[in-house]
Amino acid sequence: MNDSKFLNALELKPNSTPPIWFMRQAGRYLPEYQEIRKNYSNFLDMCKEPKTCAKLALQPIERFDLDASILFSDILTIPDALDLGLAFHEGEGPKFSNPISKPEDINTLISFDENTLSYVFNAVEETKKLLPADLPLIGFCGSPWTLAAYSIEGGGSKDFKKTKNFMQDHPSALHDFLEILCDACYRYLRQQVLSGVNALQIFDSWADLLSAQELEIFSLQYTKKITQKLKSDPITKNIPIILFEKDPRQKITDLIFDDLSCISLHWKNDIEAISRSVKNNIAIQGNLNPMILSESDEIIYQEVQRICSIMFEYPGFIFNLGHGITPDINPQKVQTMIKAARE
Repeated sequence: MNDSKFLNALELKPNSTPPIWFMRQAGRYLPEYQEIRKNYSNFLDMCKEPKTCAKLALQPIERFDLDASILFSDILTIPDALDLGLAFHEGEGPKFSNPISKPEDINTLISFDENTLSYVFNAVEETKKLLPADLPLIGFCGSPWTLAAYSIEGGGSKDFKKTKNFMQDHPSALHDFLEILCDACYRYLRQQVLSGVNALQIFDSWADLLSAQELEIFSLQYTKKITQKLKSDPITKNIPIILFEKDPRQKITDLIFDDLSCISLHWKNDIEAISRSVKNNIAIQGNLNPMILSESDEIIYQEVQRICSIMFEYPGFIFNLGHGITPDINPQKVQTMIKAARE
């Protein structure tokens, strides 16, 4: 058995206590993060400094003694490499100055070259230098659908109306774009593995925009292509893959396919029912509602221990949130959550 609780769980091996890490575990809720962030006007500029990314990835490990680290980067690095004019300015979400507005924009895209993202791969190497030798590092990408949604919308949105209209009006062009993104994601993740990551997570952050049928057509089929390529590649075939679908309109049990080691649950998913259906077949990660961290210590304890008691005999349980940590959270509440899970 390896020394990593996290990797053990991905292999459905037993652990005395569940391994713990969190989506967005390095970020705005930490004062030490804010000290570094104030030196950059554009978040993406910070992401392009490998040594800085390594320091940021290490901050929650040093503070909380977590069981896995995740690469400090952003899911939109691939659209940025396609020259869509991405920028993050203080107090704003991502904005594209050159979004995909019509089918012709897809035909004239520059070719994806993973070498333009060498800063990400350098960040992997720098992070591995700082992490304890036995602590796994998670690499990641956004799903092709999620990357397409941002690229067409021109940024974040409450309704993604432009993206939905593009999907209805130009489905063939959208499929062409998704194929481009699918190949880019595979090459991007492959290079992360070559640089040293120990596991991969695919974030389908806008799965909830799609109907059950649309999810299969415009998202899942491309995610499956990525994982099939990774599993048929000698370099990446043994790397565990985690999939996070944000509040999908399909049953989670219908979204699990052979290439996955773990399904990461959104906080709205019923972890008890899902765990009964898939026990001994796949690891489960999740799924505390991040908003619970705004509550009293007593409520945090109750909710964490409710999840842990449900999953107590589940081989392959990883404790995580059901979405990312929000910026308003007091780090002490995170410590309370960790203590509750480890008890």
